[in-house]
This record gives sequence, structure tokens and C-alpha cells, in this order.
Amino acid sequence: LVRHDQPRVGGRLDDARPTMSHGVMAWRGAVRAVSSTTASTSSFAGVTRRVGVGGAAKCGGGGARRMAIHARDPGDEERVTSTDNATVKHFAKLVKSKAHRDANGSVVVAGAGLLEEIYANGGVEDARVVFLGEAAETPRGMRARRVVRAPEHVLKKAAGLQSVDRVDVVAELATPPLDGIEALGAVASTATRLLALDGIQDPGNLGTLTRTALALGWDAVALLPGTCDPFNDKALRAARGGVFRLPLARLTWEELETFTTSRGLVRYCAEPTAPDAVGADVAVSSAAGVCLVLGSEGQGLSETALRTCRPVAIPMPGEMESLNVGIAGGILMYLMRNER
Repeated sequence: LVRHDQPRVGGRLDDARPTMSHGVMAWRGAVRAVSSTTASTSSFAGVTRRVGVGGAAKCGGGGARRMAIHARDPGDEERVTSTDNATVKHFAKLVKSKAHRDANGSVVVAGAGLLEEIYANGGVEDARVVFLGEAAETPRGMRARRVVRAPEHVLKKAAGLQSVDRVDVVAELATPPLDGIEALGAVASTATRLLALDGIQDPGNLGTLTRTALALGWDAVALLPGTCDPFNDKALRAARGGVFRLPLARLTWEELETFTTSRGLVRYCAEPTAPDAVGADVAVSSAAGVCLVLGSEGQGLSETALRTCRPVAIPMPGEMESLNVGIAGGILMYLMRNER
């Protein structure tokens, strides 16, 4: 493998360095390339990569996200064993920080059942990254660009869960656009039942109302000023994936008024104490389409809602002044649903 036909300088081989054949040089270059890749991969704490036939070693970062990897191909799985891994920390920050979610346009969703509900009817983008437990399978209907196998303590860190909770799948999904009427897509031209949330601050209530709207056949949800983030972890879980399956749009009051007027939707607001409040059954019979506005329990409806909407109430023969907004909204949506 070593040639000694190098030109001599002063009776010695030049620098006493042997010359390698082309084959050996190519082989050593390949070793250097692999060593370089290994060193790069090791910079991501606790990461290893299993590569299928014809594949190449790949590590975390933006380039890996853009690759179209089939989630069920075990040859394309990475393995992460440390909670200090950069992707794990990214997931944990997405769970806690709305600013980080907005900057990345993505959200963390934990649990195979929830992910299967989100992907049940199609129309949702491939997951950017999915962490799978040791024996977990990719949820039905779901695909991912990057697949990572990890032990349970890593999945819990990525999902932002407490030690008592269990999780088998954690994924990063792109969030759908929310700003303006355009976010409603094709529904904007066909909607007859629109739920509008006026300053709802409790993510559990927002999730419950979104889930109920989806179940009762309402067309979309408008998020008015002061309403919390629909991709908050608590809202996501309460909605059971409804925030991905039902069109949502952040609207100003001006945008809501313009849209409902153009669509011929009559605006009603839930205000049981108003002396001129009509029953929900009466309200639905007098309009081809309705927009139901619900306010928060703490602050109630905004002045704009009270000024621009007709009050509607639930007939309550029992001795109770009011109901939780999640429950009241569910009853109103049921009574005002479109039965076509």
C-alpha cells in the first residue's frame, strides 16, 4: 500500500513521507468524512442515527426538518437518550412559550390518541419531528419528516409533562394560519354557524368550546381581541385536536362585523341578564345564519359585543343565576345548531 518511489532530496525520501496509492487515499478520505459526520452528530447531546440503505448520516437542525422522511421506515430513525438534546429543549420551550410557538409557527402535541384524532380526516401537514417511545408505533394517518426514538424520560421532557404522567408519542406540528378572514379558507364563503370568543382567557374553556363546536357541526371559530392562544397546551388537550380540524381565525371586531354582515349572519351574544334577551330556540328560527358571541366568566362580554349583538339566553327554570361559559356555550350551540 505504500510506495517508496518518491523523488529523493539529499539522498533521503522527501520529508521521509511515503506516498499512498489512489485507492488508499480515497479510502482515507472516506474515513475522514465519516469521522467528521460523527463529530458533528455528537454535538447534539445523546443523538445517534440509524441510516437505511442508500441513506446518509443526518443530524438535527433546519436541514433535517426539510427532509421528507417516511415516519414508518425504521431505517430513518434517530435515537436520543439525553434531555440536554437541542431538539428536546426546543420541544419543551414550545410547550411553555407562546412567543416561541409564534416564532417557529409550530406546536407540540403529545399522545397517540390525540394525534390520531388530528390526522383522522387528513388535511394536516406532516409532523416536523416525532419522538416515539421504545415500543411505540407512529399514530395512524400521521407522517413525519424526522423520526426520533427515545426513552420515556426524554419524551416527558419534550412534552413538558410531570413525572407521574405517561406518554408514548410527542410531535411538533406546524400551526395553521390564524390571522384574518383568509384563515377560514373555503368556509368563509359557506359558513352559516360561526362561534366568536370575546376575550376568553381560560384555555380549558377555549378548548372545550372548540371541541363542542366541531361536534355540533358549527363551521368555524372567530378569536376576538383578548382571547387566549388556541395552541396553548391546555387548550389543545381540551379541544382533542379540534383546533386543527375546525377553521379558526383571529379577527378584530370590525372584521367580524364586516364578515357577518356580508354573509347575512345575525350576531347574538350570550347575556342572560339582559331584559330583552330572547331564547336560543327563538333566535335560531329567525335567521338563516347566526354568529354566537361568548364572553369570559370573569370580565363578561365586551362593550362592543353588548352594543352590536342581540342578547340571547338559555331558559333556566331552576334556581341558578349563571353557568360556566363552557357549559352555557355548549347548550347554546346545541339549541342554535344547523339541522340541515
